[in-house]
Amino acid sequence: MQSERQFPMLIPFFLLYICSFIEQSFSHNSPTQTQTKAQVIIVLLFMALPSPQSTSQVPETEKDFDLLKCSKIENGKKEAEIHLVGYRFDPSEDQIVVFYLFNKILGRELPINDIIKEISVYEHDPDELPNDDFKHGVDCNEAFYFAYTEQVYSSRGKITRRTTKSGYWDLDGEEEEVRYRNGDITVGFEKVMVFHKGTAPNGIETDFSMHEYRVNPLIVPTHVLNDSIRAKIERYVVCRIIHEGVSNFPLTNFHQDGLLGLLKKQNQIDMTEIA
Repeated sequence: MQSERQFPMLIPFFLLYICSFIEQSFSHNSPTQTQTKAQVIIVLLFMALPSPQSTSQVPETEKDFDLLKCSKIENGKKEAEIHLVGYRFDPSEDQIVVFYLFNKILGRELPINDIIKEISVYEHDPDELPNDDFKHGVDCNEAFYFAYTEQVYSSRGKITRRTTKSGYWDLDGEEEEVRYRNGDITVGFEKVMVFHKGTAPNGIETDFSMHEYRVNPLIVPTHVLNDSIRAKIERYVVCRIIHEGVSNFPLTNFHQDGLLGLLKKQNQIDMTEIA
């Protein structure tokens, strides 16, 4: 890799030498000799340029990244099996891509098998989605869905359809890279969108936002690729929808039992002190 990076730096010096060679040679040769030398120079020049293959290769760090190993889950659980006080489903961006989206595409085990539902997100307005789904994240106002994106043709060419029954999802900024553990490995990409009621571009902004995640196809091992997997990598995403300013903090039976137990114990202590 080091020699590939250093060799293109020699090209300017090589070009200067070629120019000098042309100036000296062409002035003393016949037209036929001049044409032959020009052809040789063109061939040498193309040989000196870096090949397209070397510039489009996956970076060394990503090429050596073992996505199958890093994403492997031995025993996935169901959401109902998790009974942790204060538990919130609040995965990081790289965890969403590596452990959920990639494993879902390959049909592998997920950390929590039923916590991300599969819904045609772009066929529904966000306020039509089940309110009970918005229970994740720190503020208990996020819902997670697996979804397929649909490619359509417009005057701008091939685009992703993001219109719903009564509105549309509008991109907020550029697509960002999702890096594995905040390092150098790009495992996926993230787009942020805001839902607007009405027709673009004059819709009214709502308090629903969405983060859409997709897998970086360059890090997927080639031996697992087939037409079906390639299609899923291109179209399958995780949608993390946030309802701003709303909190669905649940007081489950599990929490109630623990709370009532503490109150009962405290009441017994207070009564003992009074006696």
